[in-house]
Amino acid sequence: ALGHTVSSSFGTISMAANQIVTSIFYTLIPIADCLCLTAQSFLPGIVARKPSPERARAIRGLTQSLLKVAGLLGVFLAGTVACIPFALQLFTTDPAVMILVRQIIPVLFIIFSLHGVFCGSEGILLGQRDLKFLERMYAAYFVVVPYLMLQVKKAAKTGADVGLSSVWNIFLGYQLFRIAAWVARVAWLQRKTDREAVLATTNDLT
Repeated sequence: ALGHTVSSSFGTISMAANQIVTSIFYTLIPIADCLCLTAQSFLPGIVARKPSPERARAIRGLTQSLLKVAGLLGVFLAGTVACIPFALQLFTTDPAVMILVRQIIPVLFIIFSLHGVFCGSEGILLGQRDLKFLERMYAAYFVVVPYLMLQVKKAAKTGADVGLSSVWNIFLGYQLFRIAAWVARVAWLQRKTDREAVLATTNDLT
């Protein structure tokens, strides 16, 4: 929503270009969402088991499988984004709008290359009910990202050299930070699960 609000500060050409980019973005986003849903479908039953080496291996195996599929989806989505410049005439005939959209393509390419990893790792966190972590992180994002977006709008009003690329670069940074945080958290949870399995095995032996 703030992306639309800020883009309106740059004029009608930026608004039109942002509408095209946003439409493409929301068209491709659901393709990788299946990974998040898959993790939430299979993980709770595994996590509910008592700590054991088998449970730890099952969680690790599912995580690895999801991330492998995430990589394949990333290749597919990035390839789709790479084809957008050749299909821009389906969206607009305005050369100025086309130029702006092409400037955002590299950002979309990076975002969708890693979008499967994001969806898969978020699904893993939800499947393991790591809700407090997600709650705190999204609470921080809810404050930080709008603040940065509004700073771009403020800069535009003062005549600074900002534009639609500035808006999408903020979103790219937000997405990259989320991916790094989610993957790191998944790795931490797996180590915690492994430690619990070792402890359970030790207790069984004693």
